[in-house]
Amino acid sequence: MKKINEVYETINYNRFKLLGNNRDINKKHVNKLIKSMKEKRLISPILINESGEIIDGQHRFEAQKELKVAVPFIVQKGYGEEEAQRLNINTSNWTLNTWVNFYCKKGIEDYIIYKDFKKKYKFENEQCCQLLSGYYKRSTLVEGTFKVGNYNRGIKFAEMIWEILPYFSVSGITDRMFVRAIIDCFNNKEYDHSQFIKKLGWQGNSLKKCRDKTDNLRLIEDIYNRKNMKENRIRLF
Repeated sequence: MKKINEVYETINYNRFKLLGNNRDINKKHVNKLIKSMKEKRLISPILINESGEIIDGQHRFEAQKELKVAVPFIVQKGYGEEEAQRLNINTSNWTLNTWVNFYCKKGIEDYIIYKDFKKKYKFENEQCCQLLSGYYKRSTLVEGTFKVGNYNRGIKFAEMIWEILPYFSVSGITDRMFVRAIIDCFNNKEYDHSQFIKKLGWQGNSLKKCRDKTDNLRLIEDIYNRKNMKENRIRLF
């Protein structure tokens, strides 16, 4: 057994600084830590580099700073943004939105486009990925490898989905299973979106949330084909 590092502590909060591109401070999380520390404060050192930048533990630091207690810390020379990123990937501390914000701060254009798209159209992460890149894989957002495949198509499809809003709820048109199904429709050469909107116009509240993509496709097909001649009916699943 050998000692590889030492734990220090200090009340000199100016000794520490936040890493430039690290995630934003979540005040709710800080307050949760403060409450926990008041009940029982466990020793959990933050990790900093030789410049005092916090590599891991910025929320613990903020909580201890507010409580005006000493901050235990470990210094690891040479650590920086890459190590902070690796630590958070391995511990799953960050949400997908946190990772998106992280890469936006780094100026990665695909993530800036993604964030703006998500804000404008109010879809969740899976739906945004499906619309902008054609598939959803969580690791691409986390690891910084997400790429916008066809931006114009993504905008077009998003606008088409929102045309359905008068006949469905916001939670309905942004539901992941509905979005999966309607994208399949958009990619079907037989499907005519203007025809579907017309059918919705006189069928009232015929859309409803379904449990999976197949049920959504079955419902959309039924609405689309209603009162159509046999030769004008389409198959969507």
